[in-house]
Amino acid sequence: ISHSSHTFDLNYLRFFRIIELLRHKSKPAILDAIRSLNLLKEADFNLIDGRLCVPRALFIFENHHHKGNDALNGNDRDDDQKLINMAHNLEDTIFNALRYSYIISNQTNSALFTIAHKQPFVFIHRCYKESSSLGQTQKLLGILQGFVKQTKESSSNSNLNRSNFHQQDDAHAFKRFLFRHIEDALTGGWSNDGISGGARSETSSFELCTYPIWIRLFNSIRELFETTSAPTNKIMRQAFGMLRANVDPDGKLSETRCKKYLPLAISYYEEGLPARYTQHFHEQRLQATIEYFATYARGSSYKRYVQQLIEQCTQLWHDGRQLCEATSLTGNSCKNELHRVPGEEDSTDASNSAHLPTRAHNSKIQLMAASNCGQILQEREDPFDIKEANYEFYQGVNKMLSIKPIYFEFPIFRGNVTSVEVVRAGSKQKSEIKLSNPVTDLSGASELSQSKSVALFSLVPNEEEQALDNITGEKTDTNKIVTCTDDVQPIPSTTEYLDGMSHSDSQPGLLPRFSSWSLCCIGRASDYVPTKGLQQPGFLTNLNHLIPWDINPHNNQATTNNAGGGGGAQYHQQRTTATRSYKNNRRGATSSSIWDVTVRVYIGCEYECPRGHRFLCSSPNHVIRVGQNGIVKDDGAKLVRSDMPLYTPCSCRISSTGARVWAQLMRAYVVTPSSPPIQCVLHPQVVPAGPNSPTFFPSYTQPIHLTDDSIWVLRFPFIYHDGEKPLYRPQNEEDISQCLVLRDLFSWTNKS
Repeated sequence: ISHSSHTFDLNYLRFFRIIELLRHKSKPAILDAIRSLNLLKEADFNLIDGRLCVPRALFIFENHHHKGNDALNGNDRDDDQKLINMAHNLEDTIFNALRYSYIISNQTNSALFTIAHKQPFVFIHRCYKESSSLGQTQKLLGILQGFVKQTKESSSNSNLNRSNFHQQDDAHAFKRFLFRHIEDALTGGWSNDGISGGARSETSSFELCTYPIWIRLFNSIRELFETTSAPTNKIMRQAFGMLRANVDPDGKLSETRCKKYLPLAISYYEEGLPARYTQHFHEQRLQATIEYFATYARGSSYKRYVQQLIEQCTQLWHDGRQLCEATSLTGNSCKNELHRVPGEEDSTDASNSAHLPTRAHNSKIQLMAASNCGQILQEREDPFDIKEANYEFYQGVNKMLSIKPIYFEFPIFRGNVTSVEVVRAGSKQKSEIKLSNPVTDLSGASELSQSKSVALFSLVPNEEEQALDNITGEKTDTNKIVTCTDDVQPIPSTTEYLDGMSHSDSQPGLLPRFSSWSLCCIGRASDYVPTKGLQQPGFLTNLNHLIPWDINPHNNQATTNNAGGGGGAQYHQQRTTATRSYKNNRRGATSSSIWDVTVRVYIGCEYECPRGHRFLCSSPNHVIRVGQNGIVKDDGAKLVRSDMPLYTPCSCRISSTGARVWAQLMRAYVVTPSSPPIQCVLHPQVVPAGPNSPTFFPSYTQPIHLTDDSIWVLRFPFIYHDGEKPLYRPQNEEDISQCLVLRDLFSWTNKS
């Protein structure tokens, strides 16, 4: 036992008691480890109290008050005598302290250690000013490591100075001090150690073993003590818990406080918990719980108990409280417990979630939405699937209609065309079928695809052929045929399809598996009464009127800006056609007034909020203005020239927070007149999430030419999806203003 001074530190007494307690606590585990080696059968020795012998303690001190100059002045004998007297005094002090503390006694076999009865057990080392800063004790330890290497003293020692001579003499003195005890151990052991020497002391056991056996014993006990970070042996766990409590009182206090407040923190986490909650809610509540725990628990045990707190709170969340993490396409979380959805039973991850129930996602939020044509207002669930959001819901509502509209069929992936040649042959065959099977006229329905590929205009089913007649009560001519021209779309791929919707960043030539858009005809132009507006459910008062758009087909600038603009020959042809039409319709008018003839088309952009409120806007963020006589005061030209916002505020608000409810542009209406000299065109393009998002459009990328004398309704997608993720409505109003339906949604062209 090494001391850095020349006085005995009484704190060692407490340390000795702690070591004694540790020895008694760990003795059963040590004996089991030794017995497992079967050494007692191989060697002829006995272990008493789990030890080969009782250790003998030696004490080393340093004399910092020694002056090196005294040795140079010839005071060696006085100095040595002083050290001897100091050593005797220290021996008496140590002996009395250990005896009255009951650390040593006559029962030597059960003592922690013994001290020599007739041999000096204190060594005082001289400290010189020339000594290194490492201290003489460390030098003596170096001597202990190399004392087996005996060297011959050189005759040149006489040339050393007196300081070096005394340092070497001190080292040899330490060797002599140490070897006295080693010789006792090798000859007969130190069986006479004890308070009374050999008279009344118990004879202590002392066994010598071979080096291989000692190595095996040492490695076995070392492994037992080195695995204390997570001890599996209950005895060693208790032993080191006792050691930690005695050596580290602050750690014991930290352990006590953490253990006391851990249940309170768990109760704090459980307070007011909903039946099920998401991971985000769990993490927020867990962070608040950790902060609560930190106000009472601290110290070295804090991190370990915080980890236990996290594990127990997480286990509480997993035990039936875990909410489904799926997010709807409108940004709402599923309110069901963690579950599988139908169709996942045969997936590769089904084995890990076989215990979970199977059910569809549900956010518990009900929305109101109108059908494709707007005739029915139906409650719908918050969608989690893009097909259900933009296609299946509207298909289901369409079946509820007694009189179904006539639909324009947008191209979708069908996977039945294998080559360009087959497509051309198939197109010809379809043309022949249309020629041999009459379709409904719809007062110019053939012109719908007159300048486009006939393959893009779906055959009207038999049960829908008379839909328009049933609406108007008139019989139409069924001898009209649909013609086909060479102006066709590119041949789409038959082996690949878009996972989302058609947009500017999607791969050209790929079609979606279903159409997120809808274009249908709901009646003749005469069915719309301008003073009454659209007779459909959900419209706010006086906000159901379409806006008149007066078109002058003879305006040179308008003709040039539209798809039908051409050269002089076309211009004179249009003028002749317009003159003839004017004479037939307005007998008696002067010839100079023909240029004032206009064609009136009714158009409108309908917005729909999640509560089913519907209204029409005449310009960005401005609803239509209607007089008392039902006449709309706005002009459709402004609507045509404007980029309409995709989202605009509705008049309703959320009652709990007062926040505004946003309505989305869902439909565009066009009422085409009967036999006009122009043809109305729709070309929808939507930027749903600001300037950095792609531009969305139907799978039919060309402008759509509408038939005359019809009411056409274009239904926009409810959700915009780029194939990877849905594009949510931005939260910032400045960003919302950049979500646009681009201008040229409505346009016209002169008929050739």
